Amino acid sequence: MSSSKVPAGRTTALDAKLFAIRLGVTKATSFDIKHIILITDSLRRAVHPAVHSGQAHSLAIICALRQFFAESPDQLIDFWDCPSNAQWSLHHLVHDDVTKTRISAGLHPATSLDALRSKSAASCLDAWRTSFGRPS
Repeated sequence: MSSSKVPAGRTTALDAKLFAIRLGVTKATSFDIKHIILITDSLRRAVHPAVHSGQAHSLAIICALRQFFAESPDQLIDFWDCPSNAQWSLHHLVHDDVTKTRISAGLHPATSLDALRSKSAASCLDAWRTSFGRPS
């Protein structure tokens, strides 16, 4: 078993999860193994190639899995969808480790589209509150 921590930059939680899945799948497929078990609460977007904020991660996951399956008909991957509210102890342990870890992303961190959208929406809401909070 191995563990890695890499800064994701300014992202939403979902984009950070997709990045983590990407790192895990590409690492797992680099080993000489026949069976991968992926446990996540973000399964749907992990292998969804349509346009979305984490599309680059999804495409990298799909590409790694395509190569993994092309190596042998015996290759297997199991996807376990584990919602966060299930309170599974192992999932909770990983979630706590990830959310409490802070790694410097440098002066110009990567920023996901969802993070930009979220920041823009918050800015618009603040402007509306300010503009319409005045009696005049």
